[in-house]
Amino acid sequence: MTARPGAYVHVPYCAHRCAYCSFVAVTGRETERDYFDAVVAEIEGRAGEVAGPLETVYFGGGTPSFADPESLLRVLHTLRRTWGLVPRAEVTAEANPDDLVPERLDALAGLGVNRLSVGVQSLRDSELVPLERRHDAASARDAVRRALDRDLRVSADLMIGIPGQTSESLLEGLSELLSAGVGHVSVYLLEIEKAPRLVALRESAPALFAGDDEMAERWERVDDACHAAGLPRYETSNWARPGEESRHNLKYWRREPVVAVGVSAASFDGLVRRTNGGSIPAYMAAIREKGTAFVSEERLPADAALREEVLLGLRTVDGVEARTFEAALGTLPAAERERLADAVAAGLLETAAGRVRLTRAGVLLSNEVFALLL
Repeated sequence: MTARPGAYVHVPYCAHRCAYCSFVAVTGRETERDYFDAVVAEIEGRAGEVAGPLETVYFGGGTPSFADPESLLRVLHTLRRTWGLVPRAEVTAEANPDDLVPERLDALAGLGVNRLSVGVQSLRDSELVPLERRHDAASARDAVRRALDRDLRVSADLMIGIPGQTSESLLEGLSELLSAGVGHVSVYLLEIEKAPRLVALRESAPALFAGDDEMAERWERVDDACHAAGLPRYETSNWARPGEESRHNLKYWRREPVVAVGVSAASFDGLVRRTNGGSIPAYMAAIREKGTAFVSEERLPADAALREEVLLGLRTVDGVEARTFEAALGTLPAAERERLADAVAAGLLETAAGRVRLTRAGVLLSNEVFALLL
């Protein structure tokens, strides 16, 4: 059976740009009306690109919860009119805790959002300061509680490696979120290479930053705590109560179609990837002039597509079929095949029930494994 497509909508507006952010985002909402006019026009102009109905819709950013809910509603109406939505479609919006006051939560739920990805990052005020987050720990707690009280599914984002963070502060925040009833947790390593202020802080105060071994240990403790709470890991950075996995994000790991609209959005129709430009003015001008804003298009050769299927599949706890893995190996030079055999011998990959998957040790060294498949 052919997988139902999903839709991704990039919302580039934020009240404040965080220190570590590398996404296409701007502060303020001066161009919001014109931008969403362009998003609606782009959807209408790409009606034949995938066959509906859509199974998921994901508003990413930026900060979708900062935008006018009516703008998101316009997009949802257009998506529904263009491709349709399956019954009980998963509709996710990324959200900053400060935005999730009762009135905004009611508006988001009223327009059809049934899942929130909340950027908690930490439940320690001292750890939010170097990230330049605009919320504090108390507002994050309140936002999560209010969303859960409205029967919205909540995914909470946390970070490993925040300056001044300890294993205990990370685990205490995670425990608090799990006890509150959060059914999905995403935990990411803080990447500071594109954050000049954090790079400068690391140079002036290296003791605030955890080393690689400590980061790995924290990830393992997160994994243990989530499993103990009934949220098994289903992807390298994501844990969920059974039934609360992100259906949208799984589409990326399974190479399923996702039509993506908005500035910098990257689409995949099952064969071809198309990426929109990363400038908001240029994006809007391109939509006005030709109805699309693609600046690149890529169709992988069959052997590269097979290796990508394996690479992405290995990100999930289910892994990939052994025969698919072996077929991908057959497309590699002998040296890479030998290095993958070494990875198996080192306990980074295992085969069980006809599937190949990363071991827990393999997850921690997954970039080294993935590099062999590129």
